[in-house]
Amino acid sequence: MKKDVERFVERAKKDFLNWLKRPSSKDQPVTFNVLIKEEDDILVAHCLELDIVATADSLKQVKEDISSLIIAQIDYAFSNNNLEHLFHPASQEVWSEFFSCKKKAIKERHKIEPSFQKDVSSVPPPPWIITNTYQAPRLSHA
Repeated sequence: MKKDVERFVERAKKDFLNWLKRPSSKDQPVTFNVLIKEEDDILVAHCLELDIVATADSLKQVKEDISSLIIAQIDYAFSNNNLEHLFHPASQEVWSEFFSCKKKAIKERHKIEPSFQKDVSSVPPPPWIITNTYQAPRLSHA
């Protein structure tokens, strides 16, 4: 399983770096995987490629919150020329849970409205992202 995780993360990072090198692809979205699960009656959304987490009481709110965090992380990295540190994969445990999900991903597109942009000559962030959201089976509370 660890090798699967490493391959998946490396491919995501490689795809992103390739996206940066192709001027014609700047209008193409970047895709991130999100695992949503329930812990102690709270919904937790975890972006696997960036290792950021959002919590909320409703599915709609947790999806909005994680998308906003992903967009802010991307916008900040682009605005501060810090792309080499953008990808920071989640732990092995989270990836294992992600790979065990049987449900099909729900794809959603989110527009990026840059708010941190300092230098107009720097590479602009992608115009939108796509989140592939996977919902883990309900956890049993013992």
